[in-house]
Order: sequence, then structure tokens, then C-alpha cells
Amino acid sequence: MSDQIRHKSACQRAGFLVLIVLSLAVLYMLPAGPVAWATPPQSPLRQTVPTLAPPRWSWVGGSGPYPVDYAPSGMPDFDQQQSDWHDGASPGAWTHSGPVAVADVLWWFDSLAKGKHDLLPSFGGWDDHDAQNVVPLVNELAARLGTNSVISGTDVLAFVPALEEYVAGRGLQDLYSGNIIMRPTFEQLHESTVSDGVILLLGFWEQQGPDQWVYLGGHYVAAAGVEHINRYLAVSDPFRDAFEAAETLLGRSDGGHAYPHASDVHNDAQNVSHDAYRVVVPTSASVPSLFGQNLAAAFDAYRGDYVGPLFNVWTTIDYAIVLSPPPYYHLYIPIIVKEAR
Repeated sequence: MSDQIRHKSACQRAGFLVLIVLSLAVLYMLPAGPVAWATPPQSPLRQTVPTLAPPRWSWVGGSGPYPVDYAPSGMPDFDQQQSDWHDGASPGAWTHSGPVAVADVLWWFDSLAKGKHDLLPSFGGWDDHDAQNVVPLVNELAARLGTNSVISGTDVLAFVPALEEYVAGRGLQDLYSGNIIMRPTFEQLHESTVSDGVILLLGFWEQQGPDQWVYLGGHYVAAAGVEHINRYLAVSDPFRDAFEAAETLLGRSDGGHAYPHASDVHNDAQNVSHDAYRVVVPTSASVPSLFGQNLAAAFDAYRGDYVGPLFNVWTTIDYAIVLSPPPYYHLYIPIIVKEAR
């Protein structure tokens, strides 16, 4: 369904504006001293609010120019609302955020390593970085991850074995390593985001009473950048383009394509929407159609059904899957030039 058009109704936009206003209100009503929050122990995300200091972003690969072949805007931002990437029982429930986020990361590393080794194959008579390669790449990754085979979506514990098997199949097992972190801290994310490929499992938790939290499901995104002063995290979100849609105040887009657009427009890796959220309390907006997906077994005891309203749902960072690339060393030889006498 590559011709599907993303659109936001006036009601949805109004809802997001209300959430931003509520976040601002909560921020300015906070007491000056330490606050004890009865929240899940994970790091929460919320819609962006004005910063306390000018943001100083560290983007993925930001230490040098982005690879022209082919990730010219940094971390890719592919869309999960394509092809038949949904639960067969619920055609409107797009389930492939996990393999799409992995495709973002592998595409980025392959671009970075161009001329050294190949992480991506071509699935047809085109270049491995052609937009036509995205759908078959995601299909391959979904099969390796077992997407929709056990749960709706992808089991978080399937990622590291699948990634290790994938890189071994490319003969690169000595160059890349995978790791999983449960309840990562912002400091861990800040350390890993710029140099590694980081896939985050966001969790949706609803507060249904005092100290009563119900786990509704999860959603995968790829980390695209981090800002340590104000504790912001920018992500490539497979389901929404929040910065392009003016649903977040901070982020970045390449600016070369119009919004709204068809869901396959971001298959051209130069087209991105890196959506920024602050990694602090309180809440961020969630998407009810994603509830029930990508459930992590570690939170089975907290599973439950969504009651509403939506602003009682908090989005947390439950897991980080980290793919570490080989170090690329650059040798700089100082040259001393003597003035001619």
C-alpha cells in the first residue's frame, strides 16, 4: 500500500496541541524541590516543550559528512505502513516497526562502510540503496525476527540473535556485535546513539489508579540523535512523522519533500523526519492502534486493556537494542612546514 497517504485530521492536530499545552502546564506547576513520581522505572518520553538552554544536538554520524551513497540525511526513516506489514486479523494494525527500525540501522551502517564491506544485499536488479530495496529488505528482516509469528509484532528478545545471524550471513560476525539493555538510562542512550545503531522499544503504560500501571504494548523506533543539555532524544519513527506534521516542536527534516505524502516517500533515504522528545516526566502522546503490539514478556504481570482517556497513557523507553559497528580509525600525520629563509 505504498500509495497510502498519511493525513492528520483537524481533531487529531487539536488533540496534540492540547497534549503539548497540558505538558507545559504540568512543567510549570512542578514544585521547586525533588519530586517523587509513581511511574514505571523506565525513562519516560514526552512531547517537546521549550528548552532550558539552546539545544546542542549530536546526530548519528554527526562527526563528519553523511554518506552520499546513501544516507544523505543521517539515520534513515522508513515507514511501516506499506505492503502487507500488518496483522492479518487487523489490517489497520501496522505491526512491522521492529524490522523497519532494524532496516534503518543496517542501511545507515552499510552506507557508512561503503567500499569496505557490504551489509545489505540487493534484492533485485537495482542498487542495494535503491528505494525499491526497502520493502524486500524489511520482509527479509521480518522473517528473521519472527514478526507476527508468536505475538502481534516482534519479540524484543529475538533481535540480538537475529542481528548476529544476519551479520554472520554477510561474513561480518567479527565486525559487528549486538547487545540489549533493559530500562536504559538517558546517559546510556547518550553514549550509544551517536556511534552505535540503537533500536528502542517504547512501552505504552496507562495509569488506571494510584500506583496502578497497566502495560498496553510497545513500538520500535531507531535513535537518530541526542541532546544532552536538555535531555532530548530524536528518533526515526516508522509509524509517524511527528516533526513534519508539526506534532513536536524540535526535530529535523531534510526539507526537500512535501507533507503529507505517500508512505513510500521515505524509501528514498534522503527523506526523513527526525522527531525529538524530552526524556523526562510527564507524558507523551501514544497511538491506540499500536496497543497490543510488540509485548515484552518481562511485563506480562502488568498487561491489561486500555481504558482511557489517552492522556493517562505514558510512553517509556523499555529496551534498547544496540548494534555496535567496527571502529573506524583515521590517521592524521602532522606536517611541519618551515618558512623558507
